[in-house]
Amino acid sequence: MSDKYNGIPIIKLWHLLLVPLQGELTDDIADQMTSEVLERIHQDGSSGLVIDITALWMVDSHLCSVLSQLSASASLMGAKTVICGMKPEIALTLETMGVQLGSTATTLTLEGALEVLGARTPHFDDNDASSAPTADTAQRREEDRHFKREGMP
Repeated sequence: MSDKYNGIPIIKLWHLLLVPLQGELTDDIADQMTSEVLERIHQDGSSGLVIDITALWMVDSHLCSVLSQLSASASLMGAKTVICGMKPEIALTLETMGVQLGSTATTLTLEGALEVLGARTPHFDDNDASSAPTADTAQRREEDRHFKREGMP
């Protein structure tokens, strides 16, 4: 990584990578990010990639193309990509321009993206937020153990 590059964080969450994008992304930074994310998928053996664009100021057709290429490349490496946090004005602009994201999944929130990729948040009793996990959580854990033994349907 060059000293001039102000790195975009690539955060490992279990078997997933989270890439939160902020501000304005130049073409050079987008290209560097693509290389680094694909390298991390390879190194970590990640099965999922979340690209959070909530804090991006603008998504133009070039950046959309970069994200689409990153998603397709990640898919070839066995990692499903979800883009989350798209603002209404960005979605409308991309649709108006005819920009396609291919088969890349999108969600409104980070939580939704993590859920699409199989990560679940613990559920607690509504009466007491500090209480231990409920029986429902134990059921999900058992389902997860079964899922790991049996594999994906």
